[in-house]
Amino acid sequence: NARCRLMRMYIEANRTASARRLWERLPPDYSSVWIRYSAALLEFVSWKILDEDGSSMESARKMLAYAIRSNVFCAYYIAFHETFEKVMEYTDDVEDAQDGTLEQAIEYCNSEQMGNWIGTEGAVDFLKSAIIEVINSAPEKNMHHFNTSDLRWEEKIASMEMEYDNEIPQKEEGDEYQVDAEDAVEPDVLMFAGMFRVGMDMISDTGRLMRVQTK
Repeated sequence: NARCRLMRMYIEANRTASARRLWERLPPDYSSVWIRYSAALLEFVSWKILDEDGSSMESARKMLAYAIRSNVFCAYYIAFHETFEKVMEYTDDVEDAQDGTLEQAIEYCNSEQMGNWIGTEGAVDFLKSAIIEVINSAPEKNMHHFNTSDLRWEEKIASMEMEYDNEIPQKEEGDEYQVDAEDAVEPDVLMFAGMFRVGMDMISDTGRLMRVQTK
């Protein structure tokens, strides 16, 4: 995708004004993580670190909400990257994944962009805190621009698995299912979904989605 490559180039060259012009021209439902999560990080930097005119906690929260609604898997992956680094395997096999998918979240979080999040003081904690606050707050006290329905990763995983199953040709009785060379090396969507579930179970079991976290 040309826009995504352009965004990565702008960030690499520290051309934040060009990056901002790029994402501001896009519709709110544009769902590429390369755009949405990079925009959320840049807006956080503009507000929290550079204290630039026009940027604020409110604007940073809005950009973060766009990002989370575009791909919730990426939000959890960044917020709890230390866990997912332990459980996710074969991540280098993912290339040019479709917008909104778990695979695109994996591709983004195993690129140079993850280093940008980790290397920006307070950025990962800003994202993690937003997730935890929304999960644990009553709707009327939610100060963010997304809600618990935007964080329901289980439904999205189940839908993704069903779609993947439906795309697999059904074996006819007595026929052999032939897999060509290109399909044989394609990353297994079900495998990645299982790994993601393991990571989320580890996070949940240790109380890290609670407001008062279990040590």
